[in-house]
Amino acid sequence: MRRLTMQQAEMLASKFRTENGLGQAEPVSVKTLLRKLQITAMYRPLSADSYGISCKSKTGKMFMLINSNSTRGRQHFTIAHEFYHLYFDENPTPHMCCGGASVEEKNADIFASVLLLPKEGVYAMLGKEEILQRKVKLATVLRIEQMFQVSRSMLLIRLRDIGVISENERQAMQSIPVKESALEYGYDRSLYVSANEGVTIGDFGEKARILFEEGRISEGHYLELLKMISDGREDN
Repeated sequence: MRRLTMQQAEMLASKFRTENGLGQAEPVSVKTLLRKLQITAMYRPLSADSYGISCKSKTGKMFMLINSNSTRGRQHFTIAHEFYHLYFDENPTPHMCCGGASVEEKNADIFASVLLLPKEGVYAMLGKEEILQRKVKLATVLRIEQMFQVSRSMLLIRLRDIGVISENERQAMQSIPVKESALEYGYDRSLYVSANEGVTIGDFGEKARILFEEGRISEGHYLELLKMISDGREDN
């Protein structure tokens, strides 16, 4: 697989949005999309350098594990990254997402960025002078990251890649403390902290029961799966 160009990634993201009934400029609710696509997802603590994992069965059933130690914004990026592996990766083998440098990992990163931050949606939130002068205000950065529920670092990279800010401006903005600036501008800081530990999305318990009744897993394995759910909580 060759490295995706930005244009190719945007075309894939546009196709993905269209196929799932999403407008080309609106924010993506990743939890809603997980439910719609019937992807079972679990949020559990993982090591600091592991963000998540996805896999697809031979029958097409899909699963994700997301690091609940990551910030909420990072979790959203991880889920969008895994969407690429599940729907566009030519060889979607189970893997742990940990910021690798392979071509497909880079492709998944680019796809996640353009899916979560569509160019049309970003431009709509910028002032004319911000676009012309290539200098975006901190207040605007905060509005965009809160609207699209993404991390500061991801947003700044996207703004640079679409030509709205320079690399020097990206670095300068990156040095501004994230949580403190959000608080100063009146935003809550939930986007910038870890979240969702123990949450399960999907019919995990129902699937486990069916497997047990069909004799495909033992009673002990079934009880172990139920314990995983009871130790966490189902996200409704």
